[in-house]
Formats: sequence, C-alpha cells, structure tokens
Amino acid sequence: MHGMDKRMAEFYSPDPARGVRRFAFPHFRVLLFAAICLQALLPAVGESLPFDKLDDIKGPYDGMGASGEALYVLPLGMAGGWPIRAVWSSACSTRSPYLGFGWRVPALESRFVRLDERRSAFYQPDGYVRIFVPAKNGRKNVLTGGPAWEAVIDEDSIRVTADPHDGAPKSVFYFSNGRLVRMDCEEGSFEIKYEDRVATSIVSRGRQLLKVVRHPPPEKSTEFRFSGANSKVTAVCRPVAVFVEPEDSRSASAVAQEDCLASLVKADGTQNFSYGAAAGSAFFDVDGLRWTWSPHTRKLLRFGNWTYTIGSTAGMDEEVSFSRCNVDGRSESYSSNRKTGLVMQRYTNGLTIEYRMFTSGPLAYRRVRWIKKTERDGTITNAEYKYNKEGRLWYRKTSRRGSTVELWLNDSGRVIRRREDGKEVPLR
Repeated sequence: MHGMDKRMAEFYSPDPARGVRRFAFPHFRVLLFAAICLQALLPAVGESLPFDKLDDIKGPYDGMGASGEALYVLPLGMAGGWPIRAVWSSACSTRSPYLGFGWRVPALESRFVRLDERRSAFYQPDGYVRIFVPAKNGRKNVLTGGPAWEAVIDEDSIRVTADPHDGAPKSVFYFSNGRLVRMDCEEGSFEIKYEDRVATSIVSRGRQLLKVVRHPPPEKSTEFRFSGANSKVTAVCRPVAVFVEPEDSRSASAVAQEDCLASLVKADGTQNFSYGAAAGSAFFDVDGLRWTWSPHTRKLLRFGNWTYTIGSTAGMDEEVSFSRCNVDGRSESYSSNRKTGLVMQRYTNGLTIEYRMFTSGPLAYRRVRWIKKTERDGTITNAEYKYNKEGRLWYRKTSRRGSTVELWLNDSGRVIRRREDGKEVPLR
C-alpha cells in the first residue's frame, strides 16, 4: 500500500519540490476518512465529510483509521465555527511544515493538485481527499468530483463548488496557484493567508481567527495563536529515527532521521509524543498511550489492550472489514459497503448493530437512514430517520419490544410532537 510514484508532477501545487504521494486505492468507513493523508485516503470520486464528523476519519475503532492504519486526531483549537485539527497517520510519509513527519494540518495545507493526465486531487480543509476527473459534458477546464462537485480551472485560479441536490448548504472553495485562499461554507467564510508558500493565518470578515508563527532551528517550534484568551498552542519538533518511504518501492521501509512532534503545550497542560521501533514493529506514544503498527504494511497491530486484524481495504464497492481481540479473548468486528451504505458492527457484549447511510449527494452531509440493534437477549430495536431539505433531522421513529415511539423535531432539535403506539402524547 505504500509504493509511491515520486516522478509524478504536482501540476497545480504551489510547491512542486514537495511532490505528490498517492495510494493505489482508497478506504471507506461508512464511507473515511480515512485518514488525512492521501496515502491513507485516496477514495473513489464523490466522497467527502464534514468538519465535525471525524468518526468517518477515525474508522470504526479508537486509534484506527478507516484503512486499518494507526491514526491520531489532535484538536488544536477553534477558528470561529471551524475546528482546526491535526492528524497523524502510520500510513503517512508527508512532512507538515508545522508538526513534522507523519502529520498534516488539513485546514492549513489544503491544496488542489494534478495527479496524472486524467485525475486531480482536492486535499480538503476537513482532512479528506476528493478525486476529480474531466467532466463528461465536454466543457473545457471543467472537472467533476462526483454528484454536485465541480471544479473550474482558469489559468492559476481554481474554483471548486459543492452544490448538493439534497438540500445541504452550498460550499465554494477558491484556489490560487494550487493553494486554498478562500472558503465559503456552512461554517462561515474564511480566508487563508500565506508567506513563503506556507499558511500563516485564517481570517473571517476582516477578523483574524488564527495566526501561525514558525520558529526556525534550533528551536523548531510552531505557535498556533487562536483568537480569544488562553488559546495559544505551541508544538515542538525534534529529530527522530522513523520509518519512511524507500526510494525503491520494491524495498522494505527505510529508517531516516526526521523532525517529529515531541511535545504540544496547551493552556490546560502539556502532551508528550514519542516514536520508536521494536521487534519488527513501530510505535507512536502520546502521554503513554501506544499505537503499534507494521512498518511495511503501515497497518495497526495493537492499540491499548486490543490486537487488530485488518481485512479487505475498500475497492469501488467492496466491503471493508476489521476485527479486534482484547486480552481476555473477546472480539469485535466491523464491515461496511461503500456502494449501499450498509454497515454492520458486533461488540464484545453481544450487541450487534446494522445501519444504512445515505449515499447520494456530497457526503459532507452524510445521514443515517435506519438502524437495527440486536442485544444479547435477542431484543431488537429499530429506528428510522427523516431529514428536511436543509439536512436537519425532523422525524425519528423507534420500535422496541412491540412498542413504537415517533418524534417530530423543530429546526433547533427540540421535540414538538410525540406519538406512542399511534396515540398522541402531550408535551410537558
């Protein structure tokens, strides 16, 4: 999964020296995430996710991405209504200018790049990667990223539009020389400012929401200064021997000295990070919490008390399957189908859950159609969900042990009507 083509030109990228890394195929959680790096995330056309739906990035289990890689999502702060997060992945060999090897800060590193003669990639500011191909309508300089997604190229400028057909809000992304410079979406309107090809601030309606200050060697640190009191976050990097992508894709992973995140200082305390290798595996620690993965496959092997078995990785319509076993021998499993949206999960307590997601429209606004839960004693709970054109839940029907409860909700999510077994129930 980690054979890269280093000769591939980064056609739309502002920094060709960084190169483009790509995977042969994707992941899919209920769709993904996963992960934040193109290596871990190259999906089929027409998938995305919202800023606040990181479950899709993390995969079905804590500490694991949707392709089976070790994954850690690090909240940095809020830029207005936009959560700014950093992501580390064992499947990632990129080097963030802010946090070093294996990391990305998607909000500050969003790009639109050309992968080959046909495909382009939109590194979305929420961490996902969307693939674009030439539009079939024959329009020149127009690419499509699936239903509702379109990119229009005008010399060094690119405008990407997501105009959902299911009532979700329209989003527009503006690029200059491959870099995201402006974004208008449900979370607000944002501008990203750059110096020497590196993002240095996020501004909304003239107000600076985030300022990034990078300190040169020997300190090798980055300050994230969010608007508001006690909102400074300082990241410190140090050289560490880590597994990297070999020059020859036929060779095993090589070891090299790279600048890696060593500590992160927030107002509420300090987090310490470390990297290492032992007995044919690699590990990543955050304040004593350890991820262990194979340096050759980049797949997660152990996390906490769990040992992981990685099944198939998603093809176009193939099911994704994972399982894990804890120290007392109990196991859990997960599988999903990216075409139908069907997801099945089984837990150690005997609970099984089956549910289906909407698969139409830009998946930045994914929603559950129905859920079926079966407990160890055989009790079954069914739930159905309906949404309005704005994507808000307005109706939920739950059935359990022969009893049915129906709820109607307003735009604020409050219950405005309740019916039990067909009878109206007054609200208090």
